[in-house]
Amino acid sequence: MLGPQNAQDFIRALKASSDPPHAGGPCKVEIAKQAWDNQLLYVPNKAEAIVDWLLSRLLKDKSKDRHENPVVDSRYWKLLADVLTPSNTAREGDHSRTLRSWLIPLLNRIPIAPIILSYLESASERDRFDHAQYKLFARCVSILWPLAVPKFSPETLLECLGAVVHLSVSPVVFASTRSWGTLQALDDFRAPSSMVASYRTSLAASASKRKQLYTLFLKKHLSRWVHLVPSDGDVPPIVSDVYDAGIETMFGLEIVKQTADNKPDSVLSDALENTLKDSPAVVLRSLPRLFASYVRNLKRHKGTLFGQGSSQTSGHVTDQAQTAAMAFYATCNALIRTTTDDASWQCRVSLLEVVEREGLFKSNDNEARTLLRRDGDLAVEALATAWDEQHAASTDCAVKVLAALARIDHDLMSASFNVVYSRLLVIPNSISSAFQYVRLLLEYDSKARDVPSAIVHVSEAFSVPHLERIPDGPLAAYRVGSSSPLTSLPFLDELARAVHNFLTPGQVLETISDVSRSLRNAYERFVERDAGQSADRGDGPRKKRRKSAASPSTDHSDAEYHAISFALIARTMVVVLRSLPLHSLTDGIRAEAERSVREVYASVATRALGLGLENIDRSGSQSWQFVVTGALRLHYGLARASAFHQELLLGDELLSGMLKCVSSACVMPEVVVEMLRTLLHQCTIGCLHPEAVFDKLLDYLETHLSCQNTTWSGKSHALDAHAGGGVAVLHLLVDRWLPEFSAHATSKQLERLASTLVDAKQESHDSRPPFSLSVQFILSRMLHDAQFWELLRLREAFITKLIKQTAPLTEFDISNLLSHLTADPPRPAVHTVVHIASAYGILLLTPPAYLPRTLHIEFLKRGYVADIVVYLTLRYSRSQLSEGNLVIVREVLRRTVAHLGMVENVVSKEFLNYLLEQGAVKEAEIDVRKDINATTIGLVDVYQGYLVRLAKKGEADPVIDLTRRYTRSYDAVNPDISRRPSLLLIDALVQNTAPSDFSTSCVDSLRDLEKSMLRFSLPLLSPDSDDRELPLDYNVLDVWAHLRILGRWLGIDDSEIPNIGMQLSRKLLSPVGNKRDIIALGPVVLSILLGEVQSSSSEEARERVEYLTVAYLALLRVGGRDGISDLESRLIIDCKTLPTESFFSLLNLVYDGLPLQTGLSTQDVANLIRLSSILLREAPEGTAKICQAHTTKCLNLFADDEDFTTTPVLRREVVDFVVRQCSDRPASMRTIDLSSLWSILRALLSRSSTHDAASDTTIFHGVVNVLSALVRLRRDLVLNTLPHLGFVLRQLVACLRSVRPQLGGKQTRLVMDTLPRWISPSGPLSSQESKALARLLTTLTTKTLVRVHGAASDTQKPESLVRPFSKHAAYVLTAYVNAANDPLCVVPLGIRKELQPGLFALCEMLGEHNRDAMMVSALDAGGKATMKALWKEYEKQRYVGKG
Repeated sequence: MLGPQNAQDFIRALKASSDPPHAGGPCKVEIAKQAWDNQLLYVPNKAEAIVDWLLSRLLKDKSKDRHENPVVDSRYWKLLADVLTPSNTAREGDHSRTLRSWLIPLLNRIPIAPIILSYLESASERDRFDHAQYKLFARCVSILWPLAVPKFSPETLLECLGAVVHLSVSPVVFASTRSWGTLQALDDFRAPSSMVASYRTSLAASASKRKQLYTLFLKKHLSRWVHLVPSDGDVPPIVSDVYDAGIETMFGLEIVKQTADNKPDSVLSDALENTLKDSPAVVLRSLPRLFASYVRNLKRHKGTLFGQGSSQTSGHVTDQAQTAAMAFYATCNALIRTTTDDASWQCRVSLLEVVEREGLFKSNDNEARTLLRRDGDLAVEALATAWDEQHAASTDCAVKVLAALARIDHDLMSASFNVVYSRLLVIPNSISSAFQYVRLLLEYDSKARDVPSAIVHVSEAFSVPHLERIPDGPLAAYRVGSSSPLTSLPFLDELARAVHNFLTPGQVLETISDVSRSLRNAYERFVERDAGQSADRGDGPRKKRRKSAASPSTDHSDAEYHAISFALIARTMVVVLRSLPLHSLTDGIRAEAERSVREVYASVATRALGLGLENIDRSGSQSWQFVVTGALRLHYGLARASAFHQELLLGDELLSGMLKCVSSACVMPEVVVEMLRTLLHQCTIGCLHPEAVFDKLLDYLETHLSCQNTTWSGKSHALDAHAGGGVAVLHLLVDRWLPEFSAHATSKQLERLASTLVDAKQESHDSRPPFSLSVQFILSRMLHDAQFWELLRLREAFITKLIKQTAPLTEFDISNLLSHLTADPPRPAVHTVVHIASAYGILLLTPPAYLPRTLHIEFLKRGYVADIVVYLTLRYSRSQLSEGNLVIVREVLRRTVAHLGMVENVVSKEFLNYLLEQGAVKEAEIDVRKDINATTIGLVDVYQGYLVRLAKKGEADPVIDLTRRYTRSYDAVNPDISRRPSLLLIDALVQNTAPSDFSTSCVDSLRDLEKSMLRFSLPLLSPDSDDRELPLDYNVLDVWAHLRILGRWLGIDDSEIPNIGMQLSRKLLSPVGNKRDIIALGPVVLSILLGEVQSSSSEEARERVEYLTVAYLALLRVGGRDGISDLESRLIIDCKTLPTESFFSLLNLVYDGLPLQTGLSTQDVANLIRLSSILLREAPEGTAKICQAHTTKCLNLFADDEDFTTTPVLRREVVDFVVRQCSDRPASMRTIDLSSLWSILRALLSRSSTHDAASDTTIFHGVVNVLSALVRLRRDLVLNTLPHLGFVLRQLVACLRSVRPQLGGKQTRLVMDTLPRWISPSGPLSSQESKALARLLTTLTTKTLVRVHGAASDTQKPESLVRPFSKHAAYVLTAYVNAANDPLCVVPLGIRKELQPGLFALCEMLGEHNRDAMMVSALDAGGKATMKALWKEYEKQRYVGKG
């Protein structure tokens, strides 16, 4: 049926009483749609008539059922949007003016707020959110709202805000995803933002209605609004606007004034309490942010709220504001106390962080003090069950509460520190906040010079009553106490530093007395309790039993608890004794202190060792073993203390008792480790002959080191079995006592140690848990230590053992073994093969550079036999071997061949065939099979590279045979060998050779291989294939990529071969693509794209270059640089063969994407910088000028835009780019590049008021490497810019400063504002950076040749920068002197020592005359003293021509 033919019919249809107007005809909205679309139908004010009808209909029928409600009908909103939106954007202004002329009167007559509220309410209650309909609605509202809003009341606008909140938190929008991005999608055409902004404007202008709006908001909308309270971090603007609107409603000036006048706001607290019952997690998450917003508004209006009287001073106003803020904190705290879950603890932590950050607590506010103490008491009470891992979250929060209180005011919890330290005893080591808290306590005690109180608290924490509260008995208490923050190495280091640096001379004797008292009391209580229990058991003398029965002791605790208490106290207190600042004492007090320490040692350690060893020998008492452990730690700590110039010698009876106990099975492994450590130390001071100790140590290793897969966490209390004790003893020997063992052990003992190490169980992978020690890890570290190879006696014994253990391999002929693989030929016994595999496991851990070439060749020859023998043993009788042993042998072979290079008459063609045919063990597990295949392929690759080098010399037969065999494998349906080695052969050929290097027969065989590969892969990659049908098979695609590479290398016309790179990349990067496929196939697809660029015409090449760049960025964006590790290796292989024109286009395209204004993300730009660096490094021949121009443009861009040096991800790539250009391509650097280069270095080292969270030392090393390359290789460029070099060196020296400990916040900022952005306050530079800078400074004195194009090296004279830079050396030395004398900074001793060689080089340049001038004009008194000390050290080491 046709629509209305004239205006009268149209208006009559819209005003009809029924819908549709005619039975069976179109409905009114369809009629209106037809009339609007019909441009030939003339209706006066057609748009006004349609909008009038639409709005009237929407308003009138908004309450009808869903199927009759026009508000939820998309047709109405679509028509309204079409009418309100201009069809021609060019005439948008005229349309807007026309629209306002009739729409404003219409909106004055028809309110749209009910319509909007109805739609938002219905959208919130639907089962599915209609995004398309919502976009139409938002489009209409964005036009109507600005015209209609002046007529809305504040109450109506509040209802609109509530409707937006309701929709935002409705399950259909937010609850299912919990995503801020979903909420931001609701802000189409900024319709919700306009509503929120209108409400905020109206609220600001309606002072009389703010309290009414406040009450309505709390009553109707607070329960939903709290769901939108954002946590810290980036949130969409719409969420931030809604939050700000709620804050302005709740914490406006009138509302805050009521709470500031100490009038309790029960309305808000009641509303929050009611909401807390329904959504506790949401309210608890929101409270800290609400509190922070309240404080912010309170401080903003504090002048109005508290500064009305003439007597109100600034300090008084601040105090009143703090009091009001803490009153609101009390309200929040009361809400938290209604729950006891982890969320409430996290909320309490966040609230206290606000109190600390805003400085809300003042010491004279007793109510606030009481409130905060109550929080602290709750935290202390929560720590009572800290030993239970189930309460780890609440324990962590409780510790953070205590830490926050300590930062707010240390005295808040000072009365409870004795309880706090005892609760810290039971906190697991996994709670990192506990160490931060005890460090905070130590820092405060150090500042207050009250370190002795901290020492007393620590010792009292290990008392028996506190240990007995730990469930599961004494052993559990010992494990918990030994793994607590109070016994952790970081805390003990901090304690030692505090004692040494902040213990005053007057406190030293008092501290020794306190430590002595705690050690004596702990030991005597144990002895007393042990005697009582012995008497009760009938072990003691009868008279003692009657006496003890006559006077019973009040202590009924187990003696083992007392022993553990003594052991833990000894562990911590020995740190105090050995760290005493004896150097600061007078001679008399120092002598008295040393005498007191000797008395402690004699009365505790010596007595405990004597009685303990006697009891252990007699009964194996476990409690006495704990005591002996503590006494041994006390002895060793004092004996090794550098402050005490005395040797603590043990008697022969004690030493013989320890030697006897070491071999006892009932002695705990922890005690064995401590005894052996003490015995080894006694040997070094001549108190004991080492042979007996070494025998006991070797006996223990031989007995307990044979267990497989044994690891040790590095903590002595975790030694539950002697298997772990064996690892600990091996670590002890290797880490500390190996030189003494090599010097004093007998030949037999050296042989025993070598046998023990070689026969230790080896795995192909180190499967130890993180932060733990295994035999393999210890051996690897030992073998990588140059000190081990300098121990001649031990090295000879070690190598002799390896040669002897692999000697049976010389009895077998490799050809005979290979000819009888299927018939189980004669081979060594299984146990012999196990020993051989162990020997090669040791060789795998040995750095190749440490063995002589003759040994390498011998082990290589034996290794080929070992590979076959291990393979046969696995095939016919596995026994104790595993496939991992085969991986180890082949990895040793691969690494040795790669290290030696070309080895004549060692590798045979038969062995290569064996690897190709029998390389894998089919029965192995999947993961192990992958390892075997990867190792085998690596070995084959190394061998094939060797064969290619032989072929270049004319011996091409092995390569021809291989090529023909690979050709047959591609033609066969089921090949007998893997096709992967053929691809590696192609890589070896094309990288460093040309077809002209080989004979005609060799080239012909390669052409046959290319044809065979094409026949194999072309049917699988048909040119008519659809995108979806292209196989994403790595093997097929890799073959295709390599056949194109081989074809280009051979010069074969590939115009008939289809191009599939673009199709593959589209399929791989499609929305349904798998990330795992992208990571695996990305490099292959990129290689195919690069190959197609080379084979395309000029016009096609430019298009494919663009596609290649986009694909590169997309692959890195999806997989990440770590995920696609093979990407760069593919680029390196293919870039060198790019045509010059394509390479030029690629460089230009990359440069066009580098400016940050192009719209790419910073990560994409960083990837392009990385790509630039790769392209310049692997540039084709004849492109030097192109590369120079690109380098210049890049350097200019980086220098002009500071974002390249301030954004971390860009900064790192820029530094790497500059380092590579200066180091790898120094001849390409030109004079015009220097201005940009110095600007980049200046920007990298310039001071900054903002700093990264963690220091990035790669920037420092990068700058040093750039300068070093310029000084060594382009001295001609540096000579013209020596002031710039001196300026950068001054900045580098200034970077070595670190903030002096325990500075205030303002002072810390003063220092940090002088350091670069990439240095964080918590991570200053280390001695490694100082060493690098010293190496650079010494390079200034080194004579070098300039690296330039076209200049012959024999025409140059080596020169240095000594004379030219001598005029600038004073300024660099001044920078060091200023850094060393800065009162707010410190240059650590390690940094100063490592920097000395560089400083001495500067002193040599400076000369005495310039030194004197610098002393007079540039240095103050402190600087002169520092310079004199430096010059004195320089004079000591300067060569003066004598001797």
